[in-house]
Amino acid sequence: MTRVLVASMATGKSDVRDFAWPLPNGPIHAALAHRWVAAGERDFLIIARGPVAGFPVVGAQVATITAISPQSGGLAEAAVEGTLARMLLRLGLDALVIQGRASAPSGLRISVESRRPTATLEGSTVDVASGVWATDSALRRSDDDVIATTGELGMAGHQAASVVVNNGFPTAQGGLGAVFGRMNLKYLMLSGPPGALQPTPTQARVTEDYASAIDGNPLTASERNFPGFALWPAPELVGYAGSQHFAGSVGPGLAGFSGQDFMPFALDDGTQACPGCPQACLKSFGVDPAAPVDGGRAHQLGISAFASQGDETDPTRMVAFNALCHDLGVEHLAAEESLALSGESDDDDMAGAIIRALTLYPEGSGASMRIKGMAIPPFDPRGNQGLGVGFALNPTGPRYDVLEHDIDFDSVQPWMEREGIGREFGIPLGGLRLGTLTQERHKSLELLWLAWSGLDALGICEYAAPPTRELTLPSVAELVRDVTGEDFNDTDIYDQGRIRLAFLRQCNALLGLDSSDDVLPEHFHQSPIREGRLAGVVVDRAEFQAAADYLYAVLGWDANGLTPGHELSHRVTTVNQELEKQLEGMIL
Repeated sequence: MTRVLVASMATGKSDVRDFAWPLPNGPIHAALAHRWVAAGERDFLIIARGPVAGFPVVGAQVATITAISPQSGGLAEAAVEGTLARMLLRLGLDALVIQGRASAPSGLRISVESRRPTATLEGSTVDVASGVWATDSALRRSDDDVIATTGELGMAGHQAASVVVNNGFPTAQGGLGAVFGRMNLKYLMLSGPPGALQPTPTQARVTEDYASAIDGNPLTASERNFPGFALWPAPELVGYAGSQHFAGSVGPGLAGFSGQDFMPFALDDGTQACPGCPQACLKSFGVDPAAPVDGGRAHQLGISAFASQGDETDPTRMVAFNALCHDLGVEHLAAEESLALSGESDDDDMAGAIIRALTLYPEGSGASMRIKGMAIPPFDPRGNQGLGVGFALNPTGPRYDVLEHDIDFDSVQPWMEREGIGREFGIPLGGLRLGTLTQERHKSLELLWLAWSGLDALGICEYAAPPTRELTLPSVAELVRDVTGEDFNDTDIYDQGRIRLAFLRQCNALLGLDSSDDVLPEHFHQSPIREGRLAGVVVDRAEFQAAADYLYAVLGWDANGLTPGHELSHRVTTVNQELEKQLEGMIL
């Protein structure tokens, strides 16, 4: 059975329902978002977990926050790590839907009463101008509490605002903090029943097998060991890294970057970030000993983006910038973009500089260097042409984890011939050279995207997942069977990915987005990379269009949504009609 809690910000009423989910195993967040969009609702936010998410097993600590983005006008979704997914599981929830607008700044508390989750709406007990850390400190009663909030800019509806969970687990793109502001939701506090979750024998075995393999895989070892995968720039990565706002040259931030320079600021090795996961990716760095440890969590779009894109060279400033974006509740990419445009660099008041920059340049560099209204992650689409297609076509915008990066299958990587990494995902023996988008890449684009989309639906973190980490599709399928008791195999993961994308695509069609939004900025077609082995490379328009046409065909898409009469269009309609029946009478 699936359990969904719906809470109204407008009335304070809530309802919880258990029902037979009409689509085995997921994708819950995408199907529910489609139901609300199809019903004409616009003020809603969905927090959901896939069937594996929250269980004490490697790679399973991911929840998804979904809403209509003020940046794109379509859907945005954010994969949020940490303890959010575990808390939903402890509450007995598969999804929480918050809808409507409160008449004044408010908080929403979710807890368990008489063994059922319940929602309580209250007037905000903290000032709307309070930062993330002050809000968390004022509300927190237990280390187990999960608190999601935004800052002053979010409550004012600034489109670059983020939602931050437990001080340092943010929504990276989509402006979801502004959705909190639009709904007059200052904070969401979730408190579960006491007691630790214990792994099943299958979960314990999969985790132990993964942990024992980490040292033998250079990629997983680099994620687990300090300084960690969040500190990735290097000058030889020009063309892969989007240095100097995609100028295609080696800027000072890229040239001088060394992860070891950040070790004096290390606070936490990541083992406390995602419970039950030995990968320990999300390490914490800080310059303020009074700041919360989680406030320094370093994601790939934080410290490294400030160096690569912003040409920052001072580790102290980079660490401070990362933490301040968490505390202010603003997206790192958008803040860095606006800082560059404004020229703000006040060492004595970096928080003030960030706020002033975002106030002066609320849309950053604007549509000319954005995709679906969202800032582009610092991975250059000219070098990462497969990833670039994913950036452009992904319904929820240019997520940097939409599919595995091209560099991991680059033909010059020594492991490609020896290990044949990615062969089951359409990567030919010997790999595919960076900066290319020939027909030879099409099948891998399809399979890599569908696999990672399926993992999103199931609640599995891509940074423990195949094809380059130590989870495999068979092990993921085994975990699904373990938690659901249902038959599930490798190919079902691809199907989950395909139907998830179909729901998201059709949502955007209902919201007015179409194929004209599935494009790269002209810069990547016209301006070549300037330096390195990829010098001279641009994204060829004909090759980009051929790849897009191929993916449209295999995904069942047309220019305006889903292809009429296609099997996926029928499935989306059928599930939506069933959800309408199942959710009848709930607060809509």
